[in-house]
Amino acid sequence: MKAHILSSAFAALLLSCTSPLDRKFNENTSHKDLKAIEKHLDSADFRLLGGSLVRLKIEEKELETMTYAEILELGKRWKIEQQIKRNKEMIDYIDHRDSTD
Repeated sequence: MKAHILSSAFAALLLSCTSPLDRKFNENTSHKDLKAIEKHLDSADFRLLGGSLVRLKIEEKELETMTYAEILELGKRWKIEQQIKRNKEMIDYIDHRDSTD
């Protein structure tokens, strides 16, 4: 009996330490999941997660195979790629403008 109580307490402890970001995306529980996740992220990362969910849905990615942490990481990578792209475009614009003067 003690072993059962001890293992139940250990399981409860493990579950309480698990971040909601580690949950797999599930359309049915996403609203509840996002409410829990919002408490663990700053507002910028939470908005990035939301934007990433929308972008990946539009791209028809299989969100159910990913955790919220993986979705957020994809969003961060995409954001960096977009910044690099904008920087290159700005450099090209300046180079072109300077070469025509």
